[in-house]
Amino acid sequence: MSTTKTAYRDNPNLKRAGVKTEWTQEQIFEYAKCAADPVYFSEKYMKIVNVDRGLMPFEMWDFQKEMIQLFKDNRFVITKCPRQIGKCVHKTTEIKVKNKKTGHIETISIEDFYNRIKQVKSNKYKFEKSDI
Repeated sequence: MSTTKTAYRDNPNLKRAGVKTEWTQEQIFEYAKCAADPVYFSEKYMKIVNVDRGLMPFEMWDFQKEMIQLFKDNRFVITKCPRQIGKCVHKTTEIKVKNKKTGHIETISIEDFYNRIKQVKSNKYKFEKSDI
């Protein structure tokens, strides 16, 4: 059976706009529960891809749960978070690095910058820290 009239891009899991759906009482209750509690929704329905374990449930740390609740309860929120929580950049993001001795400015990826730092720390790449 073709789903072109009801499915978006022939994906039976995605309904086209305007397609009516019958809901059970249980589905209505679950929808309301998800709308009221974004932490519950995230933990129950969101998945992440782990390099070693593949598709798995999104298991949040307590601070992440607190942040989501804070976002839900407050209209304006400013957070101060460490870079290491993986929210801002990709390894291909380009940055500009200036050589302090020569003044030369080079555009490199964050991945390349990270690898240079690792080389400096392991003494495989011979230049002074001031060259970075």
